[in-house]
Amino acid sequence: MNGAENKLPLPGYAFWDVKRENLDFSRDKRFIISRMFERGTLDDVLSLVVFYGKDEAGNILKSNKYLNRPGLYLAHTLLGLPLQDFKSYGTLKHD
Repeated sequence: MNGAENKLPLPGYAFWDVKRENLDFSRDKRFIISRMFERGTLDDVLSLVVFYGKDEAGNILKSNKYLNRPGLYLAHTLLGLPLQDFKSYGTLKHD
């Protein structure tokens, strides 16, 4: 991860319910990464992967108990991880 002096823009449409200025990029990285994959644009997600790194983002997303379907499939495709590696994959209803 880049130093604390390097900030990642947190879009209001993805973080409408929290005070973005109170988020710490190290302390709140699980929340930030999950939220960006669920609600961010592709450009947001790509910036996030550059900021935190593919391995860090993948490890956090794999261990999440919940990740919405679009976020899960985006992580699977973008990070090249098997769906079965995601803890949240087991909680999805498979139609």
